[in-house]
Amino acid sequence: MVSANATAVLAGMIFLATPEIAAAAPACADVVPSAAPAPQTKRRLVPDDLVRLRDIGPVDPMQQYAGLFSVSPDGSHAAFQLRHGDPVANGYCLAMVVVDLRPNGKALVVDRGGDFIRFRFDFRGKASFPSGVADTITPRWSPDGRWIFYRRRDKGAVQLWRAGADGSGSEAITDSAEDIDDFRITADGRGVVYATKPGMREALAVIDKEGLSGFHYDDRFSPTSSNRPFAPAPLPRKAWLLDLTSGQARAAGPEEAALLDTTSAREGDWTEAAGPAGAVVRLRVAAKTLYPERGQLVLDADNRAVSCGAPECADASYPWWAGDRVRFLRHEGWRNSDTAIYEWKPGAARPRRLYLTRDLLLGCIPSGGSLLCLREGALQPRRLERLDVASGRRDIVFDPNPEFAGLTLGSVERLRSRNSFGLPSFADLVLPVGYQPGRRYPLVVVQYVSRGFLRGGTGDDYPIQAFANRGFAVLSVDKPDAVGSKAAPDYVEGDRINLKDFADRRSVLEAVEDPVRVAIARGIVDPTRIGITGLSDGSSTVQFALLHSRLFSAFASSSCCWDTSMPIRVGPGAAKLFYYMGYPRMTDDSEAARAFWRQIAISPNVASIRAPILVQVADDEYWGALQSFTALREHDRPIDMFVFPDEHHVKWQPAHRLATYTRAIDWFDFWLNGIEAPGRREEIARWHAMRQALAEPPMSAIADRSGP
Repeated sequence: MVSANATAVLAGMIFLATPEIAAAAPACADVVPSAAPAPQTKRRLVPDDLVRLRDIGPVDPMQQYAGLFSVSPDGSHAAFQLRHGDPVANGYCLAMVVVDLRPNGKALVVDRGGDFIRFRFDFRGKASFPSGVADTITPRWSPDGRWIFYRRRDKGAVQLWRAGADGSGSEAITDSAEDIDDFRITADGRGVVYATKPGMREALAVIDKEGLSGFHYDDRFSPTSSNRPFAPAPLPRKAWLLDLTSGQARAAGPEEAALLDTTSAREGDWTEAAGPAGAVVRLRVAAKTLYPERGQLVLDADNRAVSCGAPECADASYPWWAGDRVRFLRHEGWRNSDTAIYEWKPGAARPRRLYLTRDLLLGCIPSGGSLLCLREGALQPRRLERLDVASGRRDIVFDPNPEFAGLTLGSVERLRSRNSFGLPSFADLVLPVGYQPGRRYPLVVVQYVSRGFLRGGTGDDYPIQAFANRGFAVLSVDKPDAVGSKAAPDYVEGDRINLKDFADRRSVLEAVEDPVRVAIARGIVDPTRIGITGLSDGSSTVQFALLHSRLFSAFASSSCCWDTSMPIRVGPGAAKLFYYMGYPRMTDDSEAARAFWRQIAISPNVASIRAPILVQVADDEYWGALQSFTALREHDRPIDMFVFPDEHHVKWQPAHRLATYTRAIDWFDFWLNGIEAPGRREEIARWHAMRQALAEPPMSAIADRSGP
């Protein structure tokens, strides 16, 4: 339970900004919430409410746990970046905020402005692969607590900035030729070690020069992502030391560069903690693991290592000391959907569980005898809370979205299932706002992670509570572990197991269908009005359901599609990987290859597909949809596709998110409810034509009847 004084603490929160900072971006005055009282009556949630939510860290809670906020050296303040989407301006308001953690503390904007930084990563041998996901911006404190340092992007360049923790001002402190990827502050506070990748600029210059005589088509290409080759990965990182007194930077020495590999409990990122009398508790992590933040709890004391042998200690994470005892987090329960906090007294046979919740606790940082965490629940967006672990008392430290309490929400019930592969999964059934028992409702399935705040599914394209406010039941599915994940040492070998007899596709489809059938059997859902949505692996499930399930009447996908041209669209380098997994080659015309594609591909099955399909895809991925789209259109099958410019696998632009949200709702309203949304005259006319084409016999049948 949230403590009784939590509301009072929030009401007492004061938001300040220095005049110099506030004047820099007047259009972003609402980047922090006002202290206005909550409305007396609730109103209906609409898609715009979700697009405009203020966020701390990436939207997807499974992307990043650590570094979302940090605590000052004296433990009195916390700092984080606050992000607020604006679909009208199609951009983000960004602010660096410092919160006083003491009772009735204030929230102070210490910097405002900059551009949204998107996460880039090395992927299949390609460096700096783009995404639409927010990069984690970790503020770091000077040892004296007077300054916070952070990365900020302006005019395309990512530099280091610092801001006075008292709101006295902010400034850029580097002028690097390359983007700054990471940094640490030296122990004496006189310098900052930061990392860049100068090899990226050099590699891109070589590629530009190559383009003058034509790019050689090879493993560097990913045709559905770019019409240029990527720089090869990995690229070496170079460390620099910035002297804060002189403002001069030089190459960092080995010991200085080693700071970049350190972690800190004050940033929610640690796998070991120092305790009394020189004792250290740490995690012993397996050499090959998909979860490097989990491991066996080990105590190093008196020149010997003592392991906690209890099962609860085998997959511990984020240990810290509370006096002479060790506390740690652990995921447990059905499909590891609960977060528990345990306490272990060194030498005891077993730890004691102190706390258990279904909510997500992100980036937690020990603070005195309590724990500071970003917390989100199924019906509650992320906010900063203080948790007294022993008593379970919760206090709200900072709520970015107090207005959310004034919106109507559908209630949530968790459904558990276990498929024929023996794998557990769960789904959250969200009832329509104003649900009436005995009445059957249309259902929309959203995939494929259902933990924390139920926002828009993986990729955030399908607004769960906006559907519920339009009279839909929603099933938010958390898919089971991959079939090959337990038996294989890495993802590649796991995918070989997953693909054999399409085991993982069948496993996930069962995990989707089981709770749908439960909702039908309970009289909640109309079995003739069920839609399914998905992005990425969720899109693969959408397509597999299209070919192998009779439960669904309408489909929406944010990435498309598995088809026989797959080796072409992924490029020659990735194609080798897919061949190794077990996919047929382009030139393989054997019966085995044809049988393979009949299980998952659109074009070999086009004659039997009659359900309507909506595709809303990024411009750097739409090429992969063209074979399936063309085959369906040639057979007058109902498919409509929209391509969003300057987007990636996960969309990042607020205007595009709002358009995706609203079109998805209107699509299912049309096909499942027969409702025509206002303002979509051309689209509705096109959808009517598709429906009419479905009612007419296909051209092939007409040709067969006409005879020779």
